[in-house]
Amino acid sequence: MLQSYKYTFSGHDSFQCRLLWLKKGYDYLREGRTFSADDAPVILGVGNNMVRAIKHWLRAFGLLDEATDQPTQLADLLFGYHDEGAPFDAFLEDNATLWLLHYQLVRTRFASTYWLIFDEFRKRKIEFTREDYGRFIEQKGREESFTVSPKSISEDFGVFLKMYYRGTSERGTKVKDREDSFSGILTELDLVHSFPRKNEDGKSEISVYVITPSDRDDVPADWILYCLLDSPSIGMSVNLETLENDPGMPCAVFGMNRAGLLRKIEQLVSSHEFLTYNDQAGVRELQFREKPADKYQILRNYYASVHV
Repeated sequence: MLQSYKYTFSGHDSFQCRLLWLKKGYDYLREGRTFSADDAPVILGVGNNMVRAIKHWLRAFGLLDEATDQPTQLADLLFGYHDEGAPFDAFLEDNATLWLLHYQLVRTRFASTYWLIFDEFRKRKIEFTREDYGRFIEQKGREESFTVSPKSISEDFGVFLKMYYRGTSERGTKVKDREDSFSGILTELDLVHSFPRKNEDGKSEISVYVITPSDRDDVPADWILYCLLDSPSIGMSVNLETLENDPGMPCAVFGMNRAGLLRKIEQLVSSHEFLTYNDQAGVRELQFREKPADKYQILRNYYASVHV
């Protein structure tokens, strides 16, 4: 039986999330304001459509509670002053924070394109075009009885590219300036690459995109642990195949290969006494001797270590 999800391919008004939008939106809400207020565009210094986009991205990254329209605990930890001290990384200066936000974007499933691409689509199509993704969504719509216009699919895919793909300048060099107001906040992760391919007419070229699995050395090992503690289906042990192949698990979300995953597991076992790895008699499992009750403590420990 197919699992049913709510599919959303809009809400961003074709705006990718910009570098400072999440903090800007968070601060605005913590001042006791609402996005529906008439003066929201004036206070935020953006147009009406960008106000909607900021709210959309806060929700998509799991930083805004859908029921209350208030910041989540994670948002408070990242951007606000709280009982434990200063914000973890209010201006997103640590690439580890970008990886955490990327995980959140895939994990929340609020914006469908992101979890669909990382958890499912790229397993079917290692190399893909905008048109390939469009056909994938159309087929999925037929299978699961939902409809979305080809224009919406194409526009949403375009926003996905702006979020992750660095692109090139007019001179053909990669765009590197994170402060560029047109850059998506996750381009620094360098997850999505592109190369040209001849079209069927043999004359024009089309862009082909690929998310190539790698060791992901810049993903903190503790993000793997956070991912497991954030997954209700994970019990006191999880096998290597699940970590490597299942939707929502590290290799799918982070585009990580087995070598990188095993290295992260080794780092986790060496630094946490409550973890052990069993690789005997065909059993390959990461096991909890004791499972931490608070997933956010993993984040607290990481940011405390890097802020020393």
